[in-house]
Amino acid sequence: MAIYRVKQFMWAITAKFKPIDEEIIDKYLNKDEKKLFKQLSFSDMHHCIRVCNDALTKYKQEDIDIDKLAKIALLHDIGKASASLNIIDKSVIVIVDKITNGKLKKYNFNKKIDTYYNHPKKSVALLNNINRYDSEFLEAIEQHHYKEIGINIYLKIVKECDDNN
Repeated sequence: MAIYRVKQFMWAITAKFKPIDEEIIDKYLNKDEKKLFKQLSFSDMHHCIRVCNDALTKYKQEDIDIDKLAKIALLHDIGKASASLNIIDKSVIVIVDKITNGKLKKYNFNKKIDTYYNHPKKSVALLNNINRYDSEFLEAIEQHHYKEIGINIYLKIVKECDDNN
């Protein structure tokens, strides 16, 4: 886990120096979705694109709607745009969360802590304001940090790819 967190930290630091893959955004997101996506930090945009590319590479199956999968992967973290969590903020929250066994969550009156823990619900709220998505789509976004994932294949894929990126 520690090596993964160091890798995440390095990705976040170098994100500002890499161009955003506009092609994948243009291919899968509509105008309103792009507007939400562009509110994310560079590191979060890069993260969502990595999750999307990973999902599309690993799961090109006939029974999966690839466009839906890509859209979920790209939009799964848009709730993070509600508070500007920089790499230091995220690192401190992750470390304190680990040390306190999740007790930091009770301080969700702080906007950054609230966003860290509740960005999936915030993502769904933002999406509900712009379009009508099916329940499977919204469940995959809202529950991508849950331990139990049920039978939603999109949730399974996005959770796995999110955890790896």
